[in-house]
Amino acid sequence: MKNVRKDSVTGYKLDFTTNTLTINYKFNKALSDFGSPEYNRYKAILADFPNLTVVVKAGREITTTRRTKRLTYDNMATYMGCFENSEALLRRFSLVQKRSKALASPYKYVRDWFEAQFPDYKSSTTFTEDKPAIAMVPVPDMSLYKQKDEELEELDDVG
Repeated sequence: MKNVRKDSVTGYKLDFTTNTLTINYKFNKALSDFGSPEYNRYKAILADFPNLTVVVKAGREITTTRRTKRLTYDNMATYMGCFENSEALLRRFSLVQKRSKALASPYKYVRDWFEAQFPDYKSSTTFTEDKPAIAMVPVPDMSLYKQKDEELEELDDVG
């Protein structure tokens, strides 16, 4: 790997073993501005190595879907509305949302509670006329989660 220059900072990668110049999409976009540093660097590389094959690399590829892609607060509330004790579940959901505001990652706290409350929400659930009841689980312990910085809270109070 001695003949390869990484593109993480520069936006391009020279590979002399395969005689290719790989540029990322941001570097490629910056090339369109005549006189930009990227344009000048590209021209200098091609002047030094005119036989390079140029390859434009696309952005980051998402190979797997996130498991929480459509797990929004609205979708959580809709799912809870399908149960017999939906009023109690929605009250608990509201409480969990209010408590989560003091945490650095409120969504994670709410999602953890939801996943504990409904461990099989991903499975294909068929609801009939009779709505099933579900037992309530306790609210997660807030001490297990990272709290918001106190300095940021003070700035929010002032602003």
